[in-house]
Amino acid sequence: MPPAKLNPEQNEAAVYRGGPLLILAGAGTGKTRVIVHRVASLIGEGVEAGRILAVTFTNKAATEMRHRVDALVPGAGARVWVHTYHAFAAKLLRRHAVALGLPPRFTVFDASDSKRVVSEALAECGMADERPKAGLYVSVISRAKDDLLDWQSYGIHAMAQGDAFRSNVAKVYERYQKKISAAGGLDFGDLLLKVCEAMKHDEGLRNHYQKAFDHVLVDEYQDTNHAQYVLTKTLSAKHRNLCVVGDADQSIYAFRGANIRNILEFEADFKDAKVVKLEQNYRSTPQILAAAGAVIANNRRRHDKALWTENAEGVAVVVEEAPDERAEARWVVRRVVELAEQGVSFKDMAVFYRTNAQSRQFEEAFTLASIPHRVVGSVRFYERKEVKDALSYARAALNPADSVSLERILNVPARGVGKTAEEVLKNYALEHELTLRQAVAKQGQIAGLGPAARRGLAELDHVLTLLERDLGTLPPHEGMNAVLQRTGYWSWLEGQVDTDPEAASRLGNLQELMNALAEFGTRGTPEVPARLETFLEEVALQGGADGYDASAPSVTLMTVHLAKGLEFPAVFVTGLEEGLFPINAGNFSPENLEEERRLCYVAMTRAKERLYLGHAANRRLFGRNTPNLPSRFILEAKLVSGPRPFDPFAADEGRQVAPERPASQPFAPNAPVPLTRVKNGMRVRHPEFGAGRVVETSGAGESMRVTVQFDKGPARKLLVRYAPLLPA
Repeated sequence: MPPAKLNPEQNEAAVYRGGPLLILAGAGTGKTRVIVHRVASLIGEGVEAGRILAVTFTNKAATEMRHRVDALVPGAGARVWVHTYHAFAAKLLRRHAVALGLPPRFTVFDASDSKRVVSEALAECGMADERPKAGLYVSVISRAKDDLLDWQSYGIHAMAQGDAFRSNVAKVYERYQKKISAAGGLDFGDLLLKVCEAMKHDEGLRNHYQKAFDHVLVDEYQDTNHAQYVLTKTLSAKHRNLCVVGDADQSIYAFRGANIRNILEFEADFKDAKVVKLEQNYRSTPQILAAAGAVIANNRRRHDKALWTENAEGVAVVVEEAPDERAEARWVVRRVVELAEQGVSFKDMAVFYRTNAQSRQFEEAFTLASIPHRVVGSVRFYERKEVKDALSYARAALNPADSVSLERILNVPARGVGKTAEEVLKNYALEHELTLRQAVAKQGQIAGLGPAARRGLAELDHVLTLLERDLGTLPPHEGMNAVLQRTGYWSWLEGQVDTDPEAASRLGNLQELMNALAEFGTRGTPEVPARLETFLEEVALQGGADGYDASAPSVTLMTVHLAKGLEFPAVFVTGLEEGLFPINAGNFSPENLEEERRLCYVAMTRAKERLYLGHAANRRLFGRNTPNLPSRFILEAKLVSGPRPFDPFAADEGRQVAPERPASQPFAPNAPVPLTRVKNGMRVRHPEFGAGRVVETSGAGESMRVTVQFDKGPARKLLVRYAPLLPA
């Protein structure tokens, strides 16, 4: 833990007042502490708390920051603007909704809502066969919004590029956007896109918010996308009191639109910027820092830093090779049992993997060993069906234009409105230019509806009318209780308890929802009462790790991406094999490979006392058993697993540092040694891709790359040092 007082570099960052400030905060160096102390010192100097904006990337981090500010300056945490980018944008848009042409009670659609609407848009655009790819379309549209491209601008770009897929996306984007706008909704990307558009075109609004804050602080600046970058520069353009905190070595969200250039080029954007490096690590042992530092040193796009610590030396980093993924899981379980016998709590241990699919082996192994565990990021609490149903009722009542939420609960609980009736209702709404809610109210006038459907829709109309009247005035938990009782949802689930073993669990989840709403209600004040629509917005803006509970007495299983910002006394990083971590290594661009290396660095630096690195000699991928080389990251860390057979019940401490082992170790004893030198025209064989011919070479020695045109499959670029190419 950081000391009671700030170290010299932390203090320098906290008290600097000379304009733009870049704080390069290495892993575990106490960056949140610096931000909080900077905010407290500003208030101590007379800056009004309400004129400070602090932006972070998760709701959990924002809540923690408020509490820590309060601990230093009692009462200030609630006055400082501490938000995620999306929450800040939503707050601004709500305040100016009418002026910006938005419904005051607009719905914030989450990722699952967006996917459902995109799926409908694909069908309406004549691309129903593309519906299995709805998630991909959502991702591409989201990245377009991150780059501040609305559907018209994206369409122009797609036309200029002449790309068939982009042309399809442009059509779907347009249809999708019109559908969510008609439903009175905004998705995540819209929040930032519309704020940036408003700031650009509305001089009065721009001037207002440029004058509203005297200081802007941004945490995790390496994770900002283009829209966030533009918003940050706009808000701080006049006073220039911008402080950004981050670490290029921990930039791991390029797939979400994050642009590492924002932090790498901060000094080019602000020529007079002050740079402070935080290099004293308070989290990890020197052994762990040495291994992680050796890995990340291989990246070129980074700020030079050298983390150090006064912590005790600790035990050596353990590396283990298992014959396959099942044995790897057994090895992790055995180590967990050993640590538990030594007094380490299950909650202090975590298993990381590169892809969600890898969790199955660990879940099965932990279950078989009766070890308590939880998978973070699988199905979030607020994505569970019964919780989502309840929230959809509330959203539909609070925003009558929200056809997306209403469509979800038209026949939940069952009220005679089947698929045919639903299509009749939706077609009627489309033909008469009505919202789905307005069509429900006119159910008596719609031809083609059967008696049961009419009765069901009339009942739904009555319930929604009552909820529309009451939800705006009732306290949040009372409003949700009204939803569950008046819709019959609670009694419907109660009636299934004897026949459905999951019903009791679903009722428990709804009770937990009520608990969350009751707790949320206590955050209100007489001047600003807690409102149900605010709760719904916060839920929609939650990230994958926001619901993580560090006190739960179980081993944590999660992807490395979700582990960002967390720490554990004991960490297992698994699946460290070429092709898996780094993923798809043979076809990587240098930029993608550096991102994978940063991801490995983040995984390793989550560990406080013990770090275990595991890999499998063989792994079943896509139904086929594939031999694997250890990840280059193990080699770069100067940690190499030995050649002896794996024994999951052995009592040794694993393989230790052995840097003298050559990088070109064969797959197995007596196997042909992989080639280290190749030339154009040479015939080679790869254990996964088969035989092929080298068509291009570049570089030399350990940096030598080749392009191989395989006989059965596409050409692939490979790094000879790591590619197991054999003579054909």
